[in-house]
Amino acid sequence: MEDHRWIYLIILLQAVLLGTVLFFGDTLFHSSVESSFAREASIRETGSSLLREYMKRYEDRGLPPESRLTGFLIENMKVHEESNGIAILTASISIKPLDINSCKWNSLGSREGNWIKDIRISVYLEEGPDGSFSIVRTVPSI
Repeated sequence: MEDHRWIYLIILLQAVLLGTVLFFGDTLFHSSVESSFAREASIRETGSSLLREYMKRYEDRGLPPESRLTGFLIENMKVHEESNGIAILTASISIKPLDINSCKWNSLGSREGNWIKDIRISVYLEEGPDGSFSIVRTVPSI
């Protein structure tokens, strides 16, 4: 009977430990996962905002007709890689050129009406000394 008490005590201690980990585990162990998730979400949001500003430059009336856009849509953006102040994002965009027949982006996606859809690009961001990101380049170059 004495041996069974130790077994019951060990089972009880394991149950208490398991219950503690299940109840408090997310507050004890999630900080690094949450911070990397928050960092990725922040980079994705920043990249989307920077790409939007970058694409708005092509709506300028002073550009030649083959380069000018009348609209664009950023459909999907994902963080592909992020380390040491450099982030690589992949994006899927659709553009509406001024003249779809003479547009320099015709070969990058599929045509649907006046839109060129499913243009897949990589956006390279670099973090400056003040902590803000800027677009270094896009592949393919747009």
